[in-house]
Amino acid sequence: MELYQLRQFVAVADTGSFTKGAARVCVSQPALSAAIAKLEEELGTRLLDRRRTAVAPTLAGRKFLARAKMILQACGEAKAELRSFHLPEILRMGVLNTLPTVHIARIVEAFKAAHPEASVQLMDGNKEALEERLSQGKIDVAITTLMDPEDCPNSLALFSEPYVLVVGQKHRFADLPSVSLADLESEPLISRTHCETYRQTTELMVSRGIKTRVAYRTDQDDRVLGLVAAGLGVALMPSVYDAIGIVKLSVRDFAAERMIGLKWRDVEGSSALLNTMLSFAKSHDWKTRGRFGASQVKLRRPTGA
Repeated sequence: MELYQLRQFVAVADTGSFTKGAARVCVSQPALSAAIAKLEEELGTRLLDRRRTAVAPTLAGRKFLARAKMILQACGEAKAELRSFHLPEILRMGVLNTLPTVHIARIVEAFKAAHPEASVQLMDGNKEALEERLSQGKIDVAITTLMDPEDCPNSLALFSEPYVLVVGQKHRFADLPSVSLADLESEPLISRTHCETYRQTTELMVSRGIKTRVAYRTDQDDRVLGLVAAGLGVALMPSVYDAIGIVKLSVRDFAAERMIGLKWRDVEGSSALLNTMLSFAKSHDWKTRGRFGASQVKLRRPTGA
């Protein structure tokens, strides 16, 4: 008894036709008829009632049909299990789109160096999109902003960072130790429309009567940095961003900061690779805030800060 005979018998029994059965398993009708005749000869009983209008399983055929389907299903599951055994496990990681690409790349690089057998798949999005993908099981873990890690058991705080004013090296603010929000009066501003503090910053400016001139609106942080370096305006950004030709200044009366951390699906029953990533994150040196190599910018802070 061969598996192809079982597949062909099931195809005929399900379709009620040698012609349709042959088409389903992609063989000629004479070949299919010969295979089933050989199967019946081996089993010593008729499996199909070959009527003029339709083909139907006999009583023995109905019993054998159920068994044949179980055998084919078991074979399929065995093949799938062996295929998955040779495929690398994939960790699906969501990445906040306001984190610099270079730092995410270095974090993944460090993880891969420590665990070369791991396979990582990255997806980016804003905080809301990452939360939704986590809840739907589309990603296993996310590097995102955290409000209060104590309120979420499946989270790990990695680092926090202040928001700073980013100006070009030739800007009149570049040599100051720090600035205040009032200093931004009438300054051309590069507005980061995807910023987590966008609404908070706008409302704060309005409440203090500070009028800025929006020179450009964008959700691309590399474009913000490029325009600032070219002298087209200034921008409020998380301090993690670095680029040639910019200076980062502390803002004395703007205390906004964000906490970056990991959020993941319930660890119970989770993949070994996810647990490996969590263990790596807990032991990794996040105090450098993902900065690798020498910084190309200056971060000035208030005197005594």
